[in-house]
Amino acid sequence: MTEFLLLLLAHVLVDFYWQPTSWVIDKKNKSFRSKYLYFHIALVIVMSYIFLGRWDNPFPALAIGIAHGIIDIIKIEADKKGSLTWFIADQIAHLITIALTAILLTSSFSAELETFKTWIYTPKTLSILTGALLSLSPISFLVGILTRPWREELHKLAPNADDNLASAGRWIGMSERLLIFVFVLVSQFSAIGFLIAAKSLLRYNDKAVGGEISPAYVSKKSEYVLVGTLMSYTCAIAVALIVKMFY
Repeated sequence: MTEFLLLLLAHVLVDFYWQPTSWVIDKKNKSFRSKYLYFHIALVIVMSYIFLGRWDNPFPALAIGIAHGIIDIIKIEADKKGSLTWFIADQIAHLITIALTAILLTSSFSAELETFKTWIYTPKTLSILTGALLSLSPISFLVGILTRPWREELHKLAPNADDNLASAGRWIGMSERLLIFVFVLVSQFSAIGFLIAAKSLLRYNDKAVGGEISPAYVSKKSEYVLVGTLMSYTCAIAVALIVKMFY
């Protein structure tokens, strides 16, 4: 585990803190022809070697650096738009490489696997994972179904209103519910008040494309958001309280 954390720390520093934007742009434009790609790989090797501290064995750091470069080239060639999917896939590939290297260094794959299985196959862990997943998309669909009549009413009041970012409400809701889920699990109920206070700062524009938004629309939109928020919070709290029963 120590080796994995050391290599992960080196990866985070090199990939996100010690890689200038100019390097990223040059790599994206020139791919494997960019000299900065090889500077980046060299930095990965050096920092992995230093962090591991195995001065008589540079091969793990070399393997990490070479794998890192190959993964970066694949991502650059396949992802021209900088999509979230490829970013996540890229980081997962790096994590797998780091984990495999750490396992080979410690030669304790069976022991690590048994430790992981022991941790994962417990009511507490399984209930937390299930509860967290339920707090995300499933509750989003439930709240969406429950609030559909009000959305339709708002659409009738202002058919051309464009006062929402695409999918922003869904992501905000999932983030809020995940935070509430964690707060309840750690018995920090007062922290939920922070989210409610932050939500109260929400305001709506009084202009729409092509004309004024009616006062009725603004009022009902506020009520719609409030109802959806309370439904969302209630579901997240209920799920977390049920999960706590498995502790």
